[in-house]
Amino acid sequence: MSSSLTDYRYAAWLVLKNFEPDRHDTAELIEKYGSKTQNRAAIVEIAFGVIRNLTFIDALIRQISTQSVNRISEKILNCLRIAVYELIFSSQPDYAVVSEAVNLANKTGSKKSAGFVNAVLRKICASIKNRTADLKNADPRKILPLTLKLGCEFDIDILPDPARQPAEYFSNAFSLPLWLIEQWIIQFGNKKTADICFASNRRPGIYARANKLKLTPKELFEILKGQDIDCDYIEKYKPVVSLPNPMVRLKKIGNISELKAFKEGLFTIQDITSSSVVPLLNPQSGWKIFDICAAPGTKTTQIAELISDKGVIIATDKNNLRLKKIDENIRRLGITSIRIMDYETFLKDSSCGEPACPERSRGVEATCKSCADAVLLDVPCSNSGVLARRPEVRFRITPKKICELAQIQTQLLNLAASLVKPGGRICYSTCSILSQENNEVVIAFIKKYPNFSLENENLILPSACGEPACPERSRGVESAEICDFDGGYAAIIVKK
Repeated sequence: MSSSLTDYRYAAWLVLKNFEPDRHDTAELIEKYGSKTQNRAAIVEIAFGVIRNLTFIDALIRQISTQSVNRISEKILNCLRIAVYELIFSSQPDYAVVSEAVNLANKTGSKKSAGFVNAVLRKICASIKNRTADLKNADPRKILPLTLKLGCEFDIDILPDPARQPAEYFSNAFSLPLWLIEQWIIQFGNKKTADICFASNRRPGIYARANKLKLTPKELFEILKGQDIDCDYIEKYKPVVSLPNPMVRLKKIGNISELKAFKEGLFTIQDITSSSVVPLLNPQSGWKIFDICAAPGTKTTQIAELISDKGVIIATDKNNLRLKKIDENIRRLGITSIRIMDYETFLKDSSCGEPACPERSRGVEATCKSCADAVLLDVPCSNSGVLARRPEVRFRITPKKICELAQIQTQLLNLAASLVKPGGRICYSTCSILSQENNEVVIAFIKKYPNFSLENENLILPSACGEPACPERSRGVESAEICDFDGGYAAIIVKK
């Protein structure tokens, strides 16, 4: 095996070696260490897969090797992690996985450590009874769920008893924080918590939102098919819920930014749940709209497309460096209605509160020309609804951080209240499914500001029907009706 960046296992090993949840996003590390690798999809599969299942993988290594993972060198531990993931989640032969892991250990460690890797992996292979066992017919303590119906069965107990310790079972089986599982059980119950866990560990699909300024979703689908891009035209959630806008699901795709259609500004990548937020706001041509947490501009550009690029959209973000990404997207998509504004300048010049608004300072609130018809507030959040796409988040979020985020969200909502005109609308959205960041923030806001009312709210739980948790796909059945999407929340608040 070559230790060059063209080898996908070595590139995945580098991602894991440099992985620090509080400092790095997994996708950024893959971009850094996998950009020169021919099989980028394999790096994504392994790196994301290991991080999504890290708690279980480390527990299994500890159980089989009878050593604390803290006593195994990080170099060798990452070789083991990659191999254990492949043994359980891939269809590759055991001997091939073990052989590649030994080669990787030789390159990154020593012959002695390679021997240790070989011994541990052979024990794990011997303990695996059936990679595709039926969940209903197996002892739940001995089987790791892989889909809603199938799992990898061992001849030893690897998990707590779900009947006696449901929270501990979900936490260990899906490598999620125990406190988070406990909250989900209280908020949603055991059955929905199980679905959320599957969804949080799924391989999420990639969806393209057509640039309506240039073409329809159906036309985008036909163009991509004409360029030999494997894709599906998606009109519905499964089984019957219509999408606010049809999407195109991209399959077996390489570097999206290199696609001709992407460079020409024909589409933007966006999850189905995320794409449903702006239609809920229902922006109209000619409106003045503020997008306060706009970067990287996915929802900002969607507003421009829905108003036919006729209106004024002021986009800002506390992270001024990320404003460049909005500008890149605006130029690529050919949008003219969006104006990017530095956050400090925005607070000084665009707020309709004292002292920055000359109209309101003269008591002319109703005719204040600075006030917005609508404010989009896609606030910073825990990302608890997008754990499949951002697996590092499971190691970041804590109850304390949730409380801190709720305070920031409240402050931003207060700011939005000072910007919107009477009759205007605020769209408050998160990619979280936790009530502390969603409904509780909105209800507290309305109690504080009785001149605002809640018109509508929508909580979408992440779906477990994408790979690897989709029973239809596990049977080889593809469907144009899907339910592979993230979780999130949106509320429409109207100023009376």
